[in-house]
Amino acid sequence: EFFFTAVLAYIVLAVATTTPEPGTLKTKQNFQFALCIGSCVTAGGFAIGSVSGGELNPAVAVGISTQALSLGSLLCFALWELCGGLISSIGLRLTHPGEFAQKA
Repeated sequence: EFFFTAVLAYIVLAVATTTPEPGTLKTKQNFQFALCIGSCVTAGGFAIGSVSGGELNPAVAVGISTQALSLGSLLCFALWELCGGLISSIGLRLTHPGEFAQKA
């Protein structure tokens, strides 16, 4: 859960929220993000689906734990998924420093 949540969150941040370099796109819209995000969800779902259910989302973990009344499951899944999101945001900060530079 931790690894695939980190990968998914990093991909979403890297392809859907960053600004492409001027002149790199032939159109004004960028549709590659959908393929990247969908591929991550599919790969993560197939890889860990039989082990943990492949939730990859803390909100889903909270919903399933609430329905099953299982606090242990909530702590196990949601905490690791939130840590994966934190790692992905740190990774984006390190790999895309231009996105966070002050614009004059």
